[in-house]
Amino acid sequence: MSTLDEAVSKRHRLSIWHVYHKSDEHITITPFLNPRKELGSNKKRHDKLAAGYLKPRDRTDESNGYFVHHPTLLFHNTPRTLRRGNRKNGAPICLIKCGAFWRNWTIQFGSNLKDIIDPRGVVKWECRSNPNNTTLNDDRALKAYKVRTWRVWGESGESYHRQVNARRKAEKEELAKGKQKAKALNNGPVGMENITEAGKQDSSYSHTKFPSPPSHSAVRQGSIPQPSVAEETVRLNWSSPFSLNPRRYSFEYANIKFSWKGTRDVHPDDQLARWFMPFSHLKLIARLPGIESEDIFVGKYTPSFAYRKFGELWVFDSAVSELLGEDHFSTCTEDVAASELWNIRQTRLYELIMATAMCMIIGESQKRMIIMLLFTIAAEGGNSC
Repeated sequence: MSTLDEAVSKRHRLSIWHVYHKSDEHITITPFLNPRKELGSNKKRHDKLAAGYLKPRDRTDESNGYFVHHPTLLFHNTPRTLRRGNRKNGAPICLIKCGAFWRNWTIQFGSNLKDIIDPRGVVKWECRSNPNNTTLNDDRALKAYKVRTWRVWGESGESYHRQVNARRKAEKEELAKGKQKAKALNNGPVGMENITEAGKQDSSYSHTKFPSPPSHSAVRQGSIPQPSVAEETVRLNWSSPFSLNPRRYSFEYANIKFSWKGTRDVHPDDQLARWFMPFSHLKLIARLPGIESEDIFVGKYTPSFAYRKFGELWVFDSAVSELLGEDHFSTCTEDVAASELWNIRQTRLYELIMATAMCMIIGESQKRMIIMLLFTIAAEGGNSC
């Protein structure tokens, strides 16, 4: 049997995630099929394969899926956000930043992300890690983005942008009124050249009773949050782009080495994808510390022919449980197994697997698009000669 067949036979807890396009920039990851974005034969194949596995939770449960939000800000390459649920305003799990030419990805986790990420989907300017807003040689540093006074059509956070500018306008008007009032109190009424002693006392009393408002910077400084940093950072590296094995993404977590590798080992029901897309499938392998440790098959990714679907992502929850040292799935009842499965999906390791899978899927998709574009330009250039 192939490695995948062995894993399917041994792992009786398997999560199948469908990765769909959500507009042009966003991605939704769900255990439920979307018939409008599937090819005709995919639903039957999925039903046949998933019949022996644990049924997914209620479709209305937003925590039963993931969402990759990619904010749009002109002149900025903003990081993506992996969120829990099926909407872009779900609870953020981590920030995903892509390096130059997909050579490396930086994944930043933090329990306070929900407090420091604004409705646009980026880190607030007040929460930047460094005063100069740089992240060089510091994977835990968070890069923030200001709210500009102007906005281009199509940028993220339209309503939030309007609220911020309206608050700025109100603060500016209040500050101007305060300055005018303080100026009037200092100058006194027109024509009062000789002020008696009593008048001076009244004037000093007026200043005490109506002190000039604090400066704008002083008011804002009291509400500025403290700089924030990521609690944990993991780097996903494109190991060998110029070699005989270019499809290899590696990362390390808890002294366990993980690798997304290119493979032609697919399930028998996916033979059509193997024939027509032989260089697009990947598998996730984990190697525990130790010289004689064996590779553990953790998951695989199979692309789809559908236009609005990236593909299917399989994650062996039993393998994740084994890596976490919780290898007791096989003795659980169905209700206890469902609860255990829920707990596994809340772990940092499972979230990291989903995040690295999204990095790999996005990188592979963008590289294929660029290659196709280059072939199209070359073909058009040849025809014009």
